[in-house]
Amino acid sequence: MKIIALGDTHGRTIWKQIVAKETFDKVVFIGDYFDTHEGISAGQQIHNFKDIVTYKEANKDKVVLLFGNHDFHYLSTIGEQYSGFNRLHAKEIEALLVAALDNDYLQMCFHYEHFLFVHAGITKTWCRNTLGDDHFESGKVLEQTINKLFISHPDKFAFTPGKRYDAYGDEVEQSPIWVRPDSLFIDRLDNFTQIVGHTVQEQLTPFSDVTLIDTLGTSGEYLCIVDGEMQVRNGYEH
Repeated sequence: MKIIALGDTHGRTIWKQIVAKETFDKVVFIGDYFDTHEGISAGQQIHNFKDIVTYKEANKDKVVLLFGNHDFHYLSTIGEQYSGFNRLHAKEIEALLVAALDNDYLQMCFHYEHFLFVHAGITKTWCRNTLGDDHFESGKVLEQTINKLFISHPDKFAFTPGKRYDAYGDEVEQSPIWVRPDSLFIDRLDNFTQIVGHTVQEQLTPFSDVTLIDTLGTSGEYLCIVDGEMQVRNGYEH
């Protein structure tokens, strides 16, 4: 089994180079398809997301599209807006996201064996507060539980102020699209290797507990998991 995991997209098209040169069984997009600090226009971001959805449509069993906080705030029912929110194109972006959700193309969580893929990470505290339990031996059960909750109660994934009211989201109470690495490392779920994006890293370094892959905009690196072994590859190398 070979899985490719791609960090936050934010309108970047480097994913096309990666999927063109790799052979794989699954490719996981970690979320955050919209908003940018790199001068990528809203039109380019929208076009890129349409291409990602088209790629999903053509490869339904091979492509996993996760949801990020920079996608989440375009759902008008949530009533939240974070940095980078594009008011001018918000309705168009929301329509694209809702259509993808209606087609079951987007989800909040994906697992394979002991690997758990989610945009920012899952803490024991959030599971205990939101799901009523912080111990999940089965990744399949956890994936199904979280994805069903996302569809029925998307508000459960909103920015969740913790005891310290950290504006950056660095608190164990935060949701799976908001928690930051320091809090995730100290309160991560047992028995899983979490693969997450959300917080920019200069380089991608695999760890057995939490591996941070938001590196497409820095080193251009992405993660390959080949028969359970994590490998780092570069999207700019051929």
